Amino acid sequence: MKSIKCYNCNSKDVRKRGYRYNKTGKKQKYQCYKCKNWFVKDDGFKGMRHKKKDVTRAIHLHNEGLSFFQVKDHLWQHDGVKISKEGVRKWCNKYSIFLK
Repeated sequence: MKSIKCYNCNSKDVRKRGYRYNKTGKKQKYQCYKCKNWFVKDDGFKGMRHKKKDVTRAIHLHNEGLSFFQVKDHLWQHDGVKISKEGVRKWCNKYSIFLK
């Protein structure tokens, strides 16, 4: 297992301390014993309001040839995901390099 470091002080003296729950799911929380900072390991989707599944699906649909408006409309009709076409464009710019 990779060693987790504290984002605040770079100490390796961290422990698992429960889970953080929100609408995107459940994530492991950690606490640094040196600086007492609580944090969640960054998985590349830090601060995202939507699930990874929805983001990757939007990028896939756009890469298949759908316009940003069509992707927005498809996500709303089939998955109940509310996102603007500008939001879909930003997802494509930010995450498409990781999916290629």
